[in-house]
Amino acid sequence: MFQGKILVQGVGRAEKEPLNLFDPKSVQVQWEVNQTWSLQLTAYNDGSLAYQMLESEASIFLDNQEYIIKQVADDSSSGLDSIQVTATHVYFEVQKIRKYKEYVDPEDKDKQTDVKVLKDNTDTSKSDDSDNAKTDTSEKTEGNTTTKVTTKTTDETQQDNQNQVSYSIQDVLDHWLKDNKFGFTYEVIGDFEKKELEELQDGTGADMLSKISDTWGNAIIYPDNRKIRVYSADKFNLNRGNRIDYLNNASEIKFSTDSTSLTNMVYCIGGKYFVETTTETTTTTTTTTTSGGWGWPFPSVGEGTFMQAQRFGNDGGYRQNGFHDGLDFGSVDHPGREVHAIHGGKVTIKSYMGGLGNYVVISGGGYNVVYQEAFSSPSNIIVNVGDTVKVGDVIGYRDTSHLHVGVTKADFNVAVGKSFTNDGTWLDPLELIKNGPSDTDTETSSETNSNSNTQEYYYFAPFMYRDEESIKKYGEHPAEPIEDGRFKDKNAMIEYVKTKLQPEPSLSIDVTTTTDIKPIAGDVIHVMVKSQDISTNFTLTGFTWYPYSYPVDNPTSITLNSNVQNILDYQNSRQRQFRKAMNNLKVATNNVINSGNSSFNEYGGNQQLQTWLNDFVGG
Repeated sequence: MFQGKILVQGVGRAEKEPLNLFDPKSVQVQWEVNQTWSLQLTAYNDGSLAYQMLESEASIFLDNQEYIIKQVADDSSSGLDSIQVTATHVYFEVQKIRKYKEYVDPEDKDKQTDVKVLKDNTDTSKSDDSDNAKTDTSEKTEGNTTTKVTTKTTDETQQDNQNQVSYSIQDVLDHWLKDNKFGFTYEVIGDFEKKELEELQDGTGADMLSKISDTWGNAIIYPDNRKIRVYSADKFNLNRGNRIDYLNNASEIKFSTDSTSLTNMVYCIGGKYFVETTTETTTTTTTTTTSGGWGWPFPSVGEGTFMQAQRFGNDGGYRQNGFHDGLDFGSVDHPGREVHAIHGGKVTIKSYMGGLGNYVVISGGGYNVVYQEAFSSPSNIIVNVGDTVKVGDVIGYRDTSHLHVGVTKADFNVAVGKSFTNDGTWLDPLELIKNGPSDTDTETSSETNSNSNTQEYYYFAPFMYRDEESIKKYGEHPAEPIEDGRFKDKNAMIEYVKTKLQPEPSLSIDVTTTTDIKPIAGDVIHVMVKSQDISTNFTLTGFTWYPYSYPVDNPTSITLNSNVQNILDYQNSRQRQFRKAMNNLKVATNNVINSGNSSFNEYGGNQQLQTWLNDFVGG
């Protein structure tokens, strides 16, 4: 039984006080790799200082780790006062760290008026004469006419990556955490390759964690209090000699296979370049777009109903500064999967951001409308940057609990930094939908390629990569096509797409223990189930631990995840059981055939059964 104390430190206080009166069965620690680390408990009012300090943002210390209280529920029942608290590990406080990109030219950093704007290196209006274009010019004169012909060859792989920078995990940590004021330190343990990322600018510390786990698939974030440690899988997952033996120290072992995400073939499209031949003429084009007014994102529901927390403005205290910068259309009060545009314009942004999820911005009539938190996958957004959208057009498909709509007249990248500031940057979508004006946008552009001939070329032909071994076992399971302009070499792209496929069903194991096992994150545990002929190693990737009440009242439950070798070991054990069952069937059938039962032979049964045995189980 765990003997450690629970300590409480109040908000803004230095002392730590022991919590003496609590329900031992209620104390549980939950952890899941790169996802969850939380503590729950119920304490009873004993008049102590520790009990009185149990409030939001106070700290709880258990097993040498600090947790920050996020949820508190006071309960008075049968003459007894109690508090139920839920706390998250202190490393999640890294989300308080926010980086802002530079907006002001360094020369004017101390000025307050007439401040020069910092040139945006990602400006799409930059000259076409970029470093990745090769231009040849020739002139031909016939009589009084001179024709100037320009041939330009552009490498799109370089064009697509012009805003990409090569970063290490250390670089990412340095960007957000170096010299931070919240006491966070950091360390990288293991070897990681550098990756190409969009230039790091703004975002929160939570964005930093997501960027690391999403970009480096083998990275495991496992902090020690405020020290952020990023491990490579080979440094974190260690075999400490621990064993799980069914019916010895485990009452239940549940093996779950899932082929939902099985993929073993994918269509691959690599980098391109194009050759453009133009004659020197100028064409001016004026485009007028009318927004068509305003509409509802779920027209079949219309306005519907909203709770206070869903409305724009004062949200009742649920968010930072009590301010909600948009309007939430819940899947219950505003049912429907198709998300319709509430205002016309052009798609200017389609991206992903921590806190927003996959989102899209449509700009028109001076308004920037963002649709966020509704799309778990970028493929659920069916419009793309540059598309023209009318009011009522379907722009995507909601598959989450709600759609958040925000409207601003400011630059979106500026406005998103004021998501919790009620200074007029964000506008009330409900008011605009009901009473907003129609708007007209006029765009004028000039081009010098009116008589142009452009031909695109792939560096290598698009191809289908197939994992033939997986297809032989499970049939064809195609993944979404992968189009990545970084690749000029086919073999390099093959190695990349191999890491994106899941050629075997995933295998996870849930174990309920019967002994005093304290779970260790990343522990490589040997699992034995003799009845199923299973004996192999698995990695601990999650647990629910009741330090004061296991194993009788609340046994420890752990989740084990597998690698390719584990999956093969499990499949081999299943195959051995299958062969054993088939052999038993063969023996039993032969016994019947050789039993000499005359009534059975009378109808030719032996002959029919022998034929079946040969065909089905190999004679």
